[in-house]
Amino acid sequence: MAMVNAICTSCNKTVEVDNKKDAWVCPHCSTPFVVIKAINRYKAQHKEVSRKVKAVKKQSADFEVTDGVLVCYKGSSESVTVPAEVRKIGSHVFENNTTLKNITLHEKVEEIGSYAFRGCTALEEIKFPDSITTIDMWAFRGCTSLQSVILPPHIRYIADCLFADCSNLVSVEMPEPIGGIGSFAFSGCKNLKEINIPKYVSQIGKYAFSGCENLEKISIPEGVSLIEECTFANCSVLSEIELPRTLKSIGASAFQNCVSLHNIELPNGVLSIDGFIGCTGLRAFNIPAGVSSVGDFSGCVNLEKISIPASVKKISGGFNNCPKLLNISWTNLAENASNFPAYYETVVASRKAAGKCVYCGGDFKLISKTCKNCGKKKDY
Repeated sequence: MAMVNAICTSCNKTVEVDNKKDAWVCPHCSTPFVVIKAINRYKAQHKEVSRKVKAVKKQSADFEVTDGVLVCYKGSSESVTVPAEVRKIGSHVFENNTTLKNITLHEKVEEIGSYAFRGCTALEEIKFPDSITTIDMWAFRGCTSLQSVILPPHIRYIADCLFADCSNLVSVEMPEPIGGIGSFAFSGCKNLKEINIPKYVSQIGKYAFSGCENLEKISIPEGVSLIEECTFANCSVLSEIELPRTLKSIGASAFQNCVSLHNIELPNGVLSIDGFIGCTGLRAFNIPAGVSSVGDFSGCVNLEKISIPASVKKISGGFNNCPKLLNISWTNLAENASNFPAYYETVVASRKAAGKCVYCGGDFKLISKTCKNCGKKKDY
């Protein structure tokens, strides 16, 4: 008699049967069953278990973990579950893996290293456990299939280039305690339509939102004192900006080519203004009192009127390619007229041709050649 394992077709419990017999009675439920069917059921289930065990062993071999740090992944699966002993995803581990679609991180993972998922173009979803406190720079740059992100509650800083060039990213949810957003953090996120910057953010890096072509409005929280170079450059549909009272300076090209921006209200207390090159939607611009430095407004082709306070003594940039800018209110305009080519060529040139004072348009005294109105001497 050859005894082999089988599974009762009635109660699904494992039993030993004589494979020479046609039928057998289950010792557990006392139900008779066909021997060959019970043996085949056992073989099928055992084969499935064996397959799963082999898959787990194979996946385990795909990971190289050292002192709780995942330092290498050798697999090619679309779905990956990080081993239980991992506390940190090391730098570059999944970089340029174009197969990975989703990854499961358990509740003991605390850190994601720099470049960890950079260039994972197939990555569609990642759920961050609450245990994560740090996500290093460039970690998800170029993940072009990623559409939405909810960052874990203990993150305090959005690192440089963290989600740069995630061209299909539509929504990002950041925890309230975040205090800073790094340079290029969301640069090139072309489908990002709106983002809520948490109220405790006091620093936003250069190019942080540059190239966010579908970003329509932004509110910068109180505490931010500087809008850095190119922070919102090429945000072509950006039409609403709320600036904080704490703002002191707007850097070079900060809003360059924001062509849908029709007006902007600058808070009192701003000292330095730049960054509006190519803002073709602007028609009037009022610079508040106290500002001491004004930069480049070139390419604002529809700008017709600007008011500059007396605190500005000299323009550091220019207003090239501003053909409609003829209405300029500024006590120091006469000494800086050449910074306004359209004004200079139409107003100043015509005054010269007429023999009038180039500063105010008044007539000169015959002998002294000084203006009867402003007292300035004819110097041409």
